[in-house]
Amino acid sequence: MSGSLAETELRGLGIPGAEDQSQGVVRSPFRDTMRRLFSNKLAIVGILMLGTVILVAFMAPWIASQHPDKNGIFQAFPQNNKLPPSMDHPMGTDVIGRDMLSLIIYGARISLLVGVFAVSLAIILGSTLGAIAGFAGGTVDNVIMRIMDIMISFPTILLALVIVVILGPGLFNAMVAVGIVSIPAFARITRASVLGESGKDYVMAARSIGAGARRVLWRHVMPNTLSPIIVAASLGIAAAILDAAALGFLGLGAQPPTPEWGLLLSRNRGYMFTSPWMVFFPGISIMFLVLGFNLLGDGLRDALDPKLG
Repeated sequence: MSGSLAETELRGLGIPGAEDQSQGVVRSPFRDTMRRLFSNKLAIVGILMLGTVILVAFMAPWIASQHPDKNGIFQAFPQNNKLPPSMDHPMGTDVIGRDMLSLIIYGARISLLVGVFAVSLAIILGSTLGAIAGFAGGTVDNVIMRIMDIMISFPTILLALVIVVILGPGLFNAMVAVGIVSIPAFARITRASVLGESGKDYVMAARSIGAGARRVLWRHVMPNTLSPIIVAASLGIAAAILDAAALGFLGLGAQPPTPEWGLLLSRNRGYMFTSPWMVFFPGISIMFLVLGFNLLGDGLRDALDPKLG
């Protein structure tokens, strides 16, 4: 009788998983998160969009009709090379006769690489600095966070431009620059999470049994700060792709003949009104990929928030 009463009270309080526990089924936090994520229709759309881009990028050598470094039938007059969309070239060709569909397909690889590399660099450096600042406190916290404040006071693209000018133009340097300018965001998120976890009972218990500060931070505190970092990473990849495309558009990112989408926009912008397909398809590709990451990021944010379960 008392057991039935306790189960009824748990369900009445709206505790997630209480109904399943009363029936002998224990749901893990991961399963609950996945359930919330896949019940979000916009998140599913984002996953499908990203899955499409990843599949296309992986299958590029088999589905692209032309390697991006290979020109088409180049003729003396550029206007004869810019073929409009047709059955042979569904997205048309560029000014030197390259198949635009093949360029877009291979460009997906570069955009995904840029986003993942830049955000990975930002997570490693930013999360480390944020964790140290939040856990150490005092002078260490003030010094690290004031440096982050200085970095975040500059417009992101302007700071990235300065870094690329120092390092020199190129795809790798652009990825490094985009990763560096993303460090403050991850440092601030990690610091806030660490500060929220540092005063909890399990941290006090770990310290009371003699665990060192380093062990407490990396073995106990940091695993509980992953949720906001994961959400920030999914949204940060979208921002990194946009920043890299902007650098490519300005001629400081990927260099010809790399089929990077921002570079394609830059090289073809002069033909926007005479051959719009050369600008439209790279632009819509950037929008499609960034929207996919944004939808997934919003879905992860909702799924990882227990209050929305």
